[in-house]
Amino acid sequence: MCDTAFFCSECGTKLRELPPEIAALVPPESQRHIPVPVVVKGDSSEKQIPVSELPFDFHTVENQYGTIHFAETICPGVYYIGTKGNKISPHFLTEYIAVTEDSPAISSEARAYGVQLPIIPRVYLYDNDYDCKGRHVVEYEAHKYLAEHGLPLPKGYSLESDKSFGMEVCPEYFGEFPIPEETPWGPVLRHDRLFNGLYWLETAEVGWILAIAYPLCSGIWPETLELASLNKYDQENGIDNTCGYRFFTYKVSCLPIYEMIDYDGNSWGPRINRAALENAVLKFFPNYGSGDGEHSPQFDAGDQIQSTPGAGIDFYNFLAKSKMP
Repeated sequence: MCDTAFFCSECGTKLRELPPEIAALVPPESQRHIPVPVVVKGDSSEKQIPVSELPFDFHTVENQYGTIHFAETICPGVYYIGTKGNKISPHFLTEYIAVTEDSPAISSEARAYGVQLPIIPRVYLYDNDYDCKGRHVVEYEAHKYLAEHGLPLPKGYSLESDKSFGMEVCPEYFGEFPIPEETPWGPVLRHDRLFNGLYWLETAEVGWILAIAYPLCSGIWPETLELASLNKYDQENGIDNTCGYRFFTYKVSCLPIYEMIDYDGNSWGPRINRAALENAVLKFFPNYGSGDGEHSPQFDAGDQIQSTPGAGIDFYNFLAKSKMP
């Protein structure tokens, strides 16, 4: 976990503090319906408020969403709430974001992503899960409201990170990740899109390179991330603050592609020659997966990469005609 950015190094989910007595209600990872990482600290949030001070009555929807056990104010009309006893996880804590209809921070567009509860005053509810589109939109608008009014954002959050992670989960609101125009090897001559935030870029100096947006790097081994190159701005300001791109030369790109290719919902995997990709990993990083040497995680014996004779190492078709470093 990154102490400064409060993001989980394994899944990329932004972590948030919970008081110990509430964190104790969170189930073990193997028992959660949808995993939600939790950071437990000695002091509870300074914005925690008594449940009785919430400006809405939750009793009529408790059968579906559970009883509220804690509440925190994000900004006027926007609250984190933790419930217990809902239909999905009746014995464990579930987190939501609740937004009142009169919140000055939240737009009608953002409210449309939520579930309108049948209570008065009108409230919109959002799952506090990473894949919830509305969660990212509401957090961004709430934090933008705080920034515009000269108020501090919660620890570990920034508008840059809100927008970056929002581009991954909800591009229809935030837009897709912009295609980089500059790289550590000069300007981009042309590009080929694999996926939102995953782009091949051609440069005059080293040919084709792979650019990976910050949130997409969450599933890549730390040893592999160390092989990435950064633009000067990200080097000087820290990539965990700027949420910029990581760049990999063609030779090195076989590692992050190999580590990302089996993601659930991967739509770009069929465009990669899997046998050639594994050959490239074995050629350029022969110790990969053995646990021996630099940049090598430990794989079980049955997961070791096998060579495919005759498949070559050109795992992306157009690269055969491109300049390789």
